Amino acid sequence: MRLVEIAPGHHAHASGALWIPEPRTVVIADAHLGYGWALRRRGQLGPVVDEVARDKVRAAIDELQPATIVFLGDVVHAPRPDPREHELVESTLRALAQHAKVVIVLGNHDRGFARDFPHIGIELVPQWTMDGLIGLHGDKPAGVSASKFLVGHLHPALSVRDDAGASQRIPVFLIGASAYVLPAFSPFAAGFAVNVRLPADVRQVLGQGEINVIAATGKRVVKLGPLAALRRHAE
Repeated sequence: MRLVEIAPGHHAHASGALWIPEPRTVVIADAHLGYGWALRRRGQLGPVVDEVARDKVRAAIDELQPATIVFLGDVVHAPRPDPREHELVESTLRALAQHAKVVIVLGNHDRGFARDFPHIGIELVPQWTMDGLIGLHGDKPAGVSASKFLVGHLHPALSVRDDAGASQRIPVFLIGASAYVLPAFSPFAAGFAVNVRLPADVRQVLGQGEINVIAATGKRVVKLGPLAALRRHAE
């Protein structure tokens, strides 16, 4: 299954994106384009595989065919990109902008975006709003009301372990009374294990009541049920 309905008109996609079919809007959190090149600049000599993140974005957009693409913060990994990193980010965003309106909610990793990409012609905003939704990179601001907040930055994941003891983390959506916390879209972001620990500030963002978990494996999206039950199972 590639899409699961979270609420009427809101769907979790297998890629980790949020799909709003009316009016054809896709929301992507924490793409971290340029991650590999940014690590290389810092002296880490592993293989540069930034095309994986770029191709994941392109594949989701090709499948969903949105009219609007919203990056919910941290569209890039680091400021002051080198020429190869700059070309990857700019060519990716320009290609997307040829087919849809692109909006970037600025995150903490995007602090130099306006300076580094001054001529890219994409709307940069501190938050994004649509029909009662407010999209933010971090925590919701005090005194702001919405029918639902969309939050990035937190990289929620589910820690799973097989019988041989091998473990991995699967990106997940957290669905609460007042917010959806989106998984990191970057394939290089392991995230924090929500079934091991849920920070108090994350719990506050999600609101009171039950928190439901939806896994996004890249190929499938699966409703896993209440977080409380998953945490009991982990124990």
